[in-house]
Amino acid sequence: MTTTRPTLIDAAQVLTPTSPDNTDSWWFCAKVHDHEKVFWVKIHTILMQGACLSTVALLDDGGDGDGDSENGHGRTSARHTVEAVADVKVSADSLSVQTSALTVSGDLDRLDISGTTDTASIRLSLRREAPVLYNGGGGVFPFFGGTTGQYALPGLTTSGTITVGGVTHQVGGRTWLDRQWVAGITQPPRFTWLGLDLGAGRYLSVWDAAGDGTCWLTQVTADGSHLITEGRRTDHDGHWVLTVPALDASLAITRQTLFGTEGAYTGACQVTGTLAGEDITGHGFTDVIG
Repeated sequence: MTTTRPTLIDAAQVLTPTSPDNTDSWWFCAKVHDHEKVFWVKIHTILMQGACLSTVALLDDGGDGDGDSENGHGRTSARHTVEAVADVKVSADSLSVQTSALTVSGDLDRLDISGTTDTASIRLSLRREAPVLYNGGGGVFPFFGGTTGQYALPGLTTSGTITVGGVTHQVGGRTWLDRQWVAGITQPPRFTWLGLDLGAGRYLSVWDAAGDGTCWLTQVTADGSHLITEGRRTDHDGHWVLTVPALDASLAITRQTLFGTEGAYTGACQVTGTLAGEDITGHGFTDVIG
């Protein structure tokens, strides 16, 4: 499960914290279900400037995954904490972070994540079966006057439990881990990012940092090959259409709020459209910052 192109990073090595001078982020978003309900999950921890930020969010989407929490459908709960790094447990030589809200641990092949909101608890085990997605092909690129490293473990096979209101659900599905670290930025970050799971081992990581819908994106396929190309994101009645000429793709993306604070939004996405002349359905996640 290696990329077919040279990379600039060792994914296993930089799964651990990089430097106290950097911003380190471990971002997990999952779509899981039992026999009657669909849940969307966010578990995210960031180390920056001596602080540890933790976010746990859960969207109970009912039975079909087509709810719209922005219009009152779907039930969300969330917890967000800010703690001093000295008050949490962070391993320097492995991925192991424990805060008052969440825990994340593991390696490139197996991970465990858990967290609590005001009304729910989440415990998930993740297993990798897909290649690593290296953003830009090498995993490092310019970022708002500085540099960022970014790769993803998309399509992690997921199992575990979600307990809501005293009822425990045995769930299964898939999780996207996005690992990112940032150094030396000189401008406030402002971007829209999407991670899309299009089925059949096809995953897209999409960046719009210009703010006008102009995107660059990285595709990884089941054999580990990467394609870096351009796309265009346009707004249609509050939802998005992503067109990617090199993939012969036109993707309609509907989104619902998973978590939001001032200046930061995470959405759960449903995807329909065409890819290489075929009809597809998929799902994904978006972060909108700034």
